[in-house]
Amino acid sequence: MSTEVRKQVLEVARLMYNKNMVNTFEGNISACENNRIYITPSQICKGILEEGMIPVCDLEGKLIEGTYKPSSEIKLHLPIYKDRSDVKAVVHAHSPYATAFAIANKPIESKAYPELIMLFDKIPLAAYGTPSTAEIYADVRNYIMDYDVILLANHGILAVGSDPFDAFFKLEAAESIAKALFLARQLGGEKDLPPDKLMELYDMH
Repeated sequence: MSTEVRKQVLEVARLMYNKNMVNTFEGNISACENNRIYITPSQICKGILEEGMIPVCDLEGKLIEGTYKPSSEIKLHLPIYKDRSDVKAVVHAHSPYATAFAIANKPIESKAYPELIMLFDKIPLAAYGTPSTAEIYADVRNYIMDYDVILLANHGILAVGSDPFDAFFKLEAAESIAKALFLARQLGGEKDLPPDKLMELYDMH
């Protein structure tokens, strides 16, 4: 099964790179199987990764397989697996529109976009923590039990799921929603749905 996990991490890494959700040095993907963390390596382009480049760590971040250095953001990934046993993959990206919201310190929320409400309710903003340090998770912990997609203030976005594809698809949906809201606000702002229609959506969420 470990080969399949590596393949999923690689495929999602390429998807993220090809869809301009990360640049050469940004973003990371991990998957957890049997308390082994398969994570993208540090400082290597996501578009050219191969299976042998994926390091494997234990839940404390100790390298147990591979020769490449794990992503420096592993301190963001590891506590998520400890706090949520249902999560088997974490994707962190710097997709342009979601990251713009994060840099502006604005959560992604709206009373005008049905898909946002039905899929996520909202995408909250976790307070800034220095990247590559344990501090990055300090405020994420306040949201991770209730949300699968979270903005990281002044940094980017993360999504969690049952496998790398599940996490990526949530991230991709969030980026599309962020783009639509950004563009709507350039046109004068979105128009809220009537209260009764909003309640219908919240009941469906």
